[in-house]
Amino acid sequence: MGISTLHSYKGAQIFEAVGIGKEVIDKCFVGTVSRLEGVNFSVIANEAMQRHHQAFHKRGGDINPLLETGNYHWRNGGEKHINDPVSIANIQDAAKTNNQSAYNKYKESQQETVRQCTLRGQLDFKKSENPVDISEVEEAKEIVKRFVTGAMSFGSISIEAHTSLAIAMNRIGAKSNTGEGGEDEYRYLNADDPMNSQRSAIKQVASGRFGVNSSYLAHADELQIKMAQGAKPGEGGELPGYKVSEDIAKTRHSVPGVGLISPPPHHDIYSIEDLAELIYNLKCSNPKARISVKLVSEMGVGIVAAGVAKGKAEHIVVSGHDGGTGASTWTGIKHGGLPWELGVAETHQVLTLNNLRSRVRIQTDGQLRTGRDVTIAALLGADEFAFSTVPLIVLGCIMMRKCHLNTCPVGIATQDPELRKKFEGKPEHVVNYFFMLAEEIREYMASMGFRTFQEMIGQSDMLKPADVALNSKTKMLRFDRILKKATDLRDDVSIVGGCMKQDFELENRLDNKLIEAAHDVLNGNSKELKLAYKVDNSCRAFGTTLSYEIASRFCEKGLPDKTIQISLVGSAGQSFCAFLARGVYVTLEGDANDYVGKGLSGGTVIVFPSKGLPAAYKSENNIIVGNVCLYGATEGIAYFRGQAAERFCVRNSGAIAVVEGCGDHGCEYMTGGRTIILAATGRNFAAGMSGGIAYVLDRAGNFPQKCNKEMVALESVVKEIDQKFIQEHLKEFVKLTGSEVAQQVLDNWETEVKNFIKVFPHEYRRALRTIRAQKLAAEQKEKDNLEAIAHQNENGQNGEEMSTSSDSGVSDDEKVANPLAEPGMIDNEDTGVADIEEVIPDGERQKKHAEKILDKTKGFALYKRYKKPYRSAKVRQNDWNEIYDHKAVRRNLRTQAARCMDCGTPFCQGHTGCPLGNIIPSWNDLVFKGLWRDALQRLLVTNNFPEFTGRACPAPCEGACVLGITSPAVTIKAIENTIIDRAFEQGWIVPEPPAQRTNKRVAIIGSGPSGLAAAQQLNKAGHHVTVYERNDRVGGLLMYGIPTMKLSKAVVQRRVKLLADEGIKFLTGVDVGNQIKGSQLLKDNDAVLLCTGSTRPRDLPVPGRNLEGVHFAVDFLEKWQKTQMGNDNSYIDAKGKDVVVIGGGDTGCDCIGTSLRMEANSITSFEILSEPPPTRGNGNPWPTWPRILRVDYGHEEVKVKHGQDPRIFDILSEEFLDDGNGNICGIRTVHVKWSKDDSGRFTMEKIPGTEKTYKADLVLLAMGFLGPEYMLIDEMGLQQDPRSNVETPLGKYKTSVDRVFAAGDCRRGQSLIVHAINEGRQAAREIDMFLMGRTFLAGPGGVVFTPGSKVANPKDNLFKPVVGTLA
Repeated sequence: MGISTLHSYKGAQIFEAVGIGKEVIDKCFVGTVSRLEGVNFSVIANEAMQRHHQAFHKRGGDINPLLETGNYHWRNGGEKHINDPVSIANIQDAAKTNNQSAYNKYKESQQETVRQCTLRGQLDFKKSENPVDISEVEEAKEIVKRFVTGAMSFGSISIEAHTSLAIAMNRIGAKSNTGEGGEDEYRYLNADDPMNSQRSAIKQVASGRFGVNSSYLAHADELQIKMAQGAKPGEGGELPGYKVSEDIAKTRHSVPGVGLISPPPHHDIYSIEDLAELIYNLKCSNPKARISVKLVSEMGVGIVAAGVAKGKAEHIVVSGHDGGTGASTWTGIKHGGLPWELGVAETHQVLTLNNLRSRVRIQTDGQLRTGRDVTIAALLGADEFAFSTVPLIVLGCIMMRKCHLNTCPVGIATQDPELRKKFEGKPEHVVNYFFMLAEEIREYMASMGFRTFQEMIGQSDMLKPADVALNSKTKMLRFDRILKKATDLRDDVSIVGGCMKQDFELENRLDNKLIEAAHDVLNGNSKELKLAYKVDNSCRAFGTTLSYEIASRFCEKGLPDKTIQISLVGSAGQSFCAFLARGVYVTLEGDANDYVGKGLSGGTVIVFPSKGLPAAYKSENNIIVGNVCLYGATEGIAYFRGQAAERFCVRNSGAIAVVEGCGDHGCEYMTGGRTIILAATGRNFAAGMSGGIAYVLDRAGNFPQKCNKEMVALESVVKEIDQKFIQEHLKEFVKLTGSEVAQQVLDNWETEVKNFIKVFPHEYRRALRTIRAQKLAAEQKEKDNLEAIAHQNENGQNGEEMSTSSDSGVSDDEKVANPLAEPGMIDNEDTGVADIEEVIPDGERQKKHAEKILDKTKGFALYKRYKKPYRSAKVRQNDWNEIYDHKAVRRNLRTQAARCMDCGTPFCQGHTGCPLGNIIPSWNDLVFKGLWRDALQRLLVTNNFPEFTGRACPAPCEGACVLGITSPAVTIKAIENTIIDRAFEQGWIVPEPPAQRTNKRVAIIGSGPSGLAAAQQLNKAGHHVTVYERNDRVGGLLMYGIPTMKLSKAVVQRRVKLLADEGIKFLTGVDVGNQIKGSQLLKDNDAVLLCTGSTRPRDLPVPGRNLEGVHFAVDFLEKWQKTQMGNDNSYIDAKGKDVVVIGGGDTGCDCIGTSLRMEANSITSFEILSEPPPTRGNGNPWPTWPRILRVDYGHEEVKVKHGQDPRIFDILSEEFLDDGNGNICGIRTVHVKWSKDDSGRFTMEKIPGTEKTYKADLVLLAMGFLGPEYMLIDEMGLQQDPRSNVETPLGKYKTSVDRVFAAGDCRRGQSLIVHAINEGRQAAREIDMFLMGRTFLAGPGGVVFTPGSKVANPKDNLFKPVVGTLA
C-alpha cells in the first residue's frame, strides 16, 4: 500500500465501504466510496440493540460472551462459511466417483452458502427470450481450457498435491500455476506425455523470487507477476523453516530448515514504470510466454489495470478477497481486499472505456465454486477463471486451517514424509470436477441463448438482483454500477480479450546480435565466443534473451564457465544482465542503471568505472550501479567497483557479490549466498535476513547502529575459513576491477581484518547445526555398519559389499542445497552437539519423555486410539453394572484428547456429525490442558445431558471425525462422558433456578430426552414448565428403553431430581389424550409441546405371529427394567430359553445383552441385510456414517460365552412354528440375496436351497418404530406428514394448530438421543421467541446471536426510541 507510518495512514481512506448506505457514509465516512450503498442507521441501531439485550438481559438464557461464533473456524449455527462440511463432503464424493447426483447435491448446498456469504449470491440470471438447445453450445472440452489452478507453491502444499494438479490441468488442456515456490527442472524436462506431464504452464514471479532463474522462466507458457494476493493485500507470505525440506530448499535455492519470507512489495516495483520494466524483463526472458499481472480487487483497480495494460501486460488477474491461503493472518483473511465481483466489473468497464480491453485477457479468482459462479464472472467481464480451494478439496483437503503447522492429516499442506503418505488424491478427481463444472456452465449458457463462451463475456445486462432478498440488509444493496454493460459506455471498441497483440519491439534488441553470434556455441559447434560492444542506457535487459536461449537448451546447468565472454563499454540500461545464465561472463567498463544482475542465474557480472576518469576519482565514494541489484539472484558472481544504491542483494539466495558500499536496506530478506561490502552501508541492513552471510568492512565503527539485528548476529571475523574466503575474493576483485579499496585491505590485512563484521542469521546457524548433526549421525551409522562387516569377516561370515563413498553419503544435489563447504557457516567449537550420543536419538528415553510431555500439535499422528472402553466381557456379563471401564478410560484421557486436531472445519459437529453441534475440539483442548471446569462449561453450551449421550449415543461425531479418514477417530464419546461425570463428582453441577419468572406456562407431553431438554431450556428462560409422563417414572426411553448396564438409572434419576430442583414440575402416570385431553392442556397453558416419541413398533406379520413367546423388544426391555427397579409386575424371562432377536441396531444389541444376563440357553440375532464390510464401501464415503461391521458389547459378550458372534445376515423369517400348545418353538427361515435393479434400487431375492429352521422359545422383534401413536394427534387435530409424524414447516417446530409445537421422534421419526435433545432445545427456542418476542436461548451449536439472525423482534417497543434517535 506504500504506507509505513501511522500519520500517513490516518485519513488516507484506502478502504472501500461494502454495503453501507449513503446516509451513513455522508455522516461518518465522508468521501468514502460505497458503490453498492446498503444499510442505514436504522439497521445499525437494530443490531446494536440486539447486542445490548444480549449483554444486559435479565431473563435466563445461554449467552456466553467468551463463545467463539465461528468467525474463523466453521461452527454449527455460527457465521456462515463457503467451505462448510456439507459442500466439502458432496464435492469429494462427486469428484472421486464422477457422480453427477453427488455434484447436484454439491451445487445445491454450495449455492446456498454462496448466497449467504457473497455478493454474487445476491444476483440472478435474466431469462432469455431466445434460449438455445444445449447441443448447440460450445463443448465442455473447450470451456475447461479457460480454467487454471491457483498459485499454490510447492512448499505450501506437498509435491504429491502440486504434481496432481499439474497433471490434471495438462490432461484437459488447461494450466496449472507453480505459485511462488519455483519448479524443479525434472518436472518440465519430462513433459512429453500430456497425460502425465507434471509441468506447470504458469510460472509465478513473486516478491520472494523463490527459484526464479533463467531456466524456470524459459520453460513457461505464462509468466505471472504476483503484485499482491487477494486474501491478504499488503501482506507478505512466509514458509516456516520446519516446512523447508531438502527438496524445497533445492527448488528454492535455499537451505533446509531456513524460513523463507516473501515480503509485501516487489523490491523492483515502486511505480507503474517499474512494473512495466519487469513486464519487459520477463518478456525478454521468454519471448514466447504470455506476461500476466496479478492484481487485487480494490477501489480503483480498473485504473491500475489500465496502467498495467499500457505497460504491455497481456493478461490481468483480478483476485478476490476471499481466496484461501495457509499463510494469511486472521486479520488479513477477514479485513483485506474486496469481492472479485466489484474488481472484475470495474476492470472490464475501465479497460473498455480506454480501448485497452482487446489487449488483455482478464482472469479472476477467489472461492469460485460452481458453474453459476463462473457464469456470473464471465458476464461481468472475465475471460478465464482460477480455482485453488476446490481442486485441493477434491484431492482430499478438509479445510483443517492448519497449513502453517505442517500437520495436514491428508498429506496436502505438509512436508512431513509420514503425513504425505496419507495423500490419496488423484488427477482424475480434479478432471472430473472441472468437466462437471463445465457442463453446468453449458446449461446456463443454453438458457441465456449463448452458443459460445466468448459471446457471454461482458454481457452483464443478463444479470439482475435476486428477486427474493436474503434478508433486510441485502434488500438495500444497489447493483446498478457493477451491472452496467461496458459496451453501453463505449460501443466502438472490441472486448475480445487478447485479440490485439502487445508490441514489445523485441526485434530491436541488442540480444538478437548476441544470439546470432552465439549460434555455433548454442548448437555445440564451438566451445567459446568472445564479443565486444558499446552500450547506452536504452539497452535494457542486456543478456536476458541470450540467457533464454541457453536455458531453453541446457536448463539450469547452462554452459561451462566463460563460454561466452562479452566486453562492454558505456552506461547500461535497466536490468543489465537480468537472469544471466551460467556460462555467460560480462564485463562493463562504465556504469549501469537499476536492477543489475536481477535474478542472476549462474552468470558472472563485473562492473568497474571507465579507465579514463581523473586520478582523483574515488570509486568507493560514487554509485556505479543503481537500486535493487542482484534482487532474487540464485547463483553466480557479481563484482562492482563502486557503490550500489539501495536494496542491494535483496532476496539473494546463492550469488557471491563484492561491492564498495551500498545504500539502505542492503541484504534484506537474504536467504543464501555471500556478500562482501568494503565501505559504509545504509540503514536497516539485514532486515528479514534468514540465510547467507555478509562481511561488512566497518572502519567507522557505526555499522551495528545501521544493522537490523532482529534476525542476525554480528561477529568478528576471526576464523581462518572466513578470512580465507574474503582474501581470495578480494584478490580476484582487485584483479578484475582494479579496486584500490580492496588492495588497501589486502595490503594491511592484519589490521583491516579486525574492521570486518560477520553478519550471521540466527535461523541459518540453527539450520546448519541441524544439517551437521544429521551428517554426523549418518557418518556414525556408516561407521557402525563397517564395524559390523569387519566383525562378520573376522568370524568367517560373508557380508554384503557396502558403499563407502568419500562424501559420507551426501549427494551433489545435497551439497548444492546444503552448502556446507561455504566458509564461516559452521562453528566447530559451537555446534550445539556435545558428542555423537546426543545426535543419535535414544528411543527408550524419548518414549519415557513423551509420556510426560504430550504433543498436541502432532498428537493425531503420534498416539493411538484407546480401543477398550468397556470392562472385560467375561466379567461384565455376570452383573448389571454399567459396562464402561471408567477408570481405564480416565487414565488415558489426556493422550486421547491430544489426538484431536482442532479442525478448522470440524466435521464432528457438521451435517453427519453431532446434531447438537457440540464444540468438540474446544473441550478436547481444555481437557488436554487439565482445565476441567472450563471444559464442562464449553460442553454444556450445546448439550444439556452429556451423561446420557456419553453413554448411549452411537457417536456420529466419531464417524465424521476428520482423523477417521486415514486413522481411527478421536475417542470423543469417552471424553464427553468423563467431563460430566467428573463435574458431578466435584459438585460443580448444582440446581440453577431462573432469577425471574415470565408467568408464561408451557406443557410438555413426554419426558424422553427431547422433552427433558425442552423443559430445562424453557425453565431457564423463566417460564413455568409442567412435564406430563404416562409411565410411572420420568425419563421415557432413557428410563425404560435403554437397559441399566448401558445407562444406569441412578444417572437418569440424578438428572431428573436436578431438573425438579430447578423448578420443573413433573406429573407421572398421566396419559394425555386419554386421562386428560390435549385441548384442555392448550386452554390451561400458553403453549403445548409434544415430545411423545415414536412408539409404534414395527411388526413382522408372518404366519404364527400370535404365538406365545413372540414379543416386541421394547416390551421385553421395559418390563424387565421395571422389575429391576422394584415394581411388582410380570416380565418376560429369557432364562434357559433359546432366544432369537430379529433386527439389529442398538435395541437388538440391548436385547442380546439383557438375555445373556438372564442366562438364556442360546442367543441368535437375525438381520435381513447383508453383513457390512470391515471398512467403508464405495457408496459410503467419509464423512457419512460408516456402514461397517461393528462388534458392540452384546455381540462381544455372546462370543465370549458361546464362542461365536450371534448375528446371522441375509436371513428372512418366513414363519413362526407352533409347538402344538400355542407356544413358539422355532422359526422357518431362508437366506436372501440383495442386488440393484435398473433404477438403482435394491431388490431382495430368496436363495433356493437355503431354507432352515431355527429353534426358538423366545422371539424379540427389534425392527424399529413406525411413528407416534394416533390418539393424541387425532384428538388435537394435528396434521401428519406422509410418514405419519406430526407435520411442521421445514426447520420449524410449530404444528398446524396454533400454540402447539412438536419435537423429537414424534416430529422427525425414530432417531438418536442427540437428535432428540437437539430437537427439544430448538423447539424451546422457538417457543420462547413465540411467547416473548425475543429469545436468549441458544440456536444450533450453542450460538445465540450472529449478525442477521433473529433473536428479537425489531418492532419491539424497546427498539423504537433508540432507532428513532439514531436515524
